[in-house]
Amino acid sequence: MDVSRRHDPGMPGAYVILLLDVLSRWGIHEQTLLHPFELRREQLADPNCRLPATQFNDILQRAHLLTGEPSLAYHLGMQMRISTHGFIGFAIMTSSHATEAIALASRFIGIRLPYCQLLTHYHPPTAGIKLICDLPLEPLRSELLLSLLIGIVQIGEALIQQHVKAKVSLDFAEPANFHKFSKLTDSQFTFNQPVVSAEFDSGLARAKLITADPVASQLALIQCEAELSALGQRDRLAVRVREILISHEHGYPQIEQVAAQLCMSDRTLKRQLAAEDTSYSALLEEVRHRQAVGLLSRTDLSLERIAEQLGYSDVANFNRAFRRWTGKTPGRWRREPKG
Repeated sequence: MDVSRRHDPGMPGAYVILLLDVLSRWGIHEQTLLHPFELRREQLADPNCRLPATQFNDILQRAHLLTGEPSLAYHLGMQMRISTHGFIGFAIMTSSHATEAIALASRFIGIRLPYCQLLTHYHPPTAGIKLICDLPLEPLRSELLLSLLIGIVQIGEALIQQHVKAKVSLDFAEPANFHKFSKLTDSQFTFNQPVVSAEFDSGLARAKLITADPVASQLALIQCEAELSALGQRDRLAVRVREILISHEHGYPQIEQVAAQLCMSDRTLKRQLAAEDTSYSALLEEVRHRQAVGLLSRTDLSLERIAEQLGYSDVANFNRAFRRWTGKTPGRWRREPKG
């Protein structure tokens, strides 16, 4: 996302308040940080306050200058509270178990962090999350991703009252001085990796939350849906469904399974996809087509094996589908030279 060209929905002022609380450890008064930006804590506390990403990045750069601390992300993550995330935090903490809480975070992350997507996977003995962030601003992007993953781990421990030992991967260089903080946690941090993710024991995903409250959870969900709609984020549902289908490693889930992962009924999912002029079956066809082309480029896979991986009962059904997509059989497509 080029924030200089596209509409910037901004970041909640609550995250600057978190930064102010962290800077107080250095004895830095809040107006020392905020004065150049003509901001006050009272403004930031307004639930509707959102700051442009460029301004937030400038504030964070000033915070680095004032503290001389290149690893503020560690402090931000450790001081992060579930309430920092507004109604999405309330919806998460009142969920019945960790799997539902993670699904809600994935579904509603755009409310608080419109530059990010959160994907989940569950492949025992591990489960995990992957963060995708198209924000081109530094240090904001790296600080945001690192502090968020640290915060997720420590908030998760508080909500399930269990120790969480995560393997955290980041796609940027290790911040200076971070090694001294990584020694304070049992989680393992690896930098300069292809993806931004955190993996943990899949058994933790089934853990019940000590703050579970079904009634409060429904109220929070209603508020989150309203905020999502107000931000114009509903068109991302098709993207989310597509990502779930792509990330599924063993066949494709049924629409009921996808809906459950998105914390909604299959009827609601069908209705919202229809409002985006698409459907579950259309998205499944699109993903199958895309993955079929990728698998056919591998000479070590037979057509039978590819058909099986794509969820077809036999090669004949795969042939018919591929001919419908491309006008060619898979065998012919594979034999022809590719530009």
